[in-house]
Amino acid sequence: MVMHGEVFNPSFVGLRHDYHEKMNLQREDVAARDVEPERFISQIFDDPSARFVGFHIFPDQTRAAVLPVLEDESVKKLWLVRNPVASFVSLLEAEASGVWILHASEPLPAGDYRQKVHFDIDRFNAYLYELNLFRTKIRSVLFETGQPYFPIHYSDIADPLVGNAIIAYLGGDQRLDHFEIDIVKPPPRPFVERIENYWEFTAYFRAISSEALYAFG
Repeated sequence: MVMHGEVFNPSFVGLRHDYHEKMNLQREDVAARDVEPERFISQIFDDPSARFVGFHIFPDQTRAAVLPVLEDESVKKLWLVRNPVASFVSLLEAEASGVWILHASEPLPAGDYRQKVHFDIDRFNAYLYELNLFRTKIRSVLFETGQPYFPIHYSDIADPLVGNAIIAYLGGDQRLDHFEIDIVKPPPRPFVERIENYWEFTAYFRAISSEALYAFG
């Protein structure tokens, strides 16, 4: 099983770190990727070293490439669910530090890459709006084409029970006692240690309506 990252991120090509050389496409080669996005997808799926191949799709990514994948019933869908507040703060931290992913096989970045970030409330509201619009579009495509999907919560990614259920859903017959993950997840920290305008952040969430909270689902 080969799981790539955000292969259609507007700022970088998020192939699994050992695939940039295999596919002769560097992380910064966005223009080369976007010349023929569907051909690029075919290259990803045509992987003789893996039975299962996948990548992440996010709201701000190439519609011309994403839609054919969503409509393709031969491509099984895994729906990763994460608290949008935590996801947004992680995005801010990645932008501020330039560190989007950490691998156990690579040295940690030099210096303090986990500094506090400013929680921009207006930007968060725009982020949440786009996220919910994206979710709605995906549900519509999957419903119209009669496709199922497998939901996964972010906190359960490394759980062997969930991992084995995913293997079964994809059509595999192997079951594993544990899953080795090369991606390093930093130890969880409370928002008060991550957000510089924490009191403005908490005041905002105390004041929003229940209807607004529903959008977080």
